[in-house]
Amino acid sequence: MFQDEVSHKFWEIQVIENKQVISFGRVGSVGTIKEKVFSTSESCLFDSLKAINDKIKKGYLEIEKSIKINECENTTPNDKISNYLKAQLDSYKSKLKVLPNLAPVLSDLFQKLEQFDFEIYKKTAEKEIEHNLTEWWANPSKWVNPDEIIYSILFEYDLSYFAKDVEALAYGIVSWENFRLHTKGFDMGYNYDFAAGFEAVPGITLNFLDNLEKLDRLNLSEDIDIDELFDTEGYQELLKTYIFSGLVALNEVFCSLDKKDILKKIKSKKGFMFIIGEHDMGEVFPIYSI
Repeated sequence: MFQDEVSHKFWEIQVIENKQVISFGRVGSVGTIKEKVFSTSESCLFDSLKAINDKIKKGYLEIEKSIKINECENTTPNDKISNYLKAQLDSYKSKLKVLPNLAPVLSDLFQKLEQFDFEIYKKTAEKEIEHNLTEWWANPSKWVNPDEIIYSILFEYDLSYFAKDVEALAYGIVSWENFRLHTKGFDMGYNYDFAAGFEAVPGITLNFLDNLEKLDRLNLSEDIDIDELFDTEGYQELLKTYIFSGLVALNEVFCSLDKKDILKKIKSKKGFMFIIGEHDMGEVFPIYSI
């Protein structure tokens, strides 16, 4: 939405797979609709996010979510999860790219993330997850009850300090009231229990976060105040870009494991989700569903 002394305009964009639909005009009017088809859904989403950032720079205010992603009827829950994670990543990454005065330390960390080899990470993570699933998440010898139905596996990490090889510990979630499958970020509440023998066990190493170690107070140069940096434009966007870069990669890892039938070792409830969240933050994000 845009308003000044002489005009009051709206602008809305929708993405339907690889088609972009833009509506714009004077508030109160039907407006004009323009459609554009791209070669891939990824290029369509990237162009749409760029268009949003261009409008924001021109003074438009976001009234609701600027971009709406419509999916076809046969889209699976995992397609929706994958689309959501990629859309979040592209949104935060696009915002970082257009910030005019991004702090040098944040700009440097953004560049390092762009250089991170996620193909190597995915191969390592796949081996780690397969090992931990067999040795911990579905292993009766580790006091896991093989007859207990698991509603979800929560991976919980701690970014209250920045360090290398941050691990998201695994928790088996059972007896979850009002349980349902989510394909976007949500607040899981506290109406659930942990599965027997399945609490704070080995989960997933998140070493794509390693470069954030530079944000630790002890590693910052003396001329940088961490409290001021925390409030700097781009700080939260950078952290989210790191997180969602990893979640997109992990979504692909679980998809690969699912094709190998490895995930069937978990006695799961219909709508089961692998979810991840920061310790004591409430909001979690789905990674994959089986």
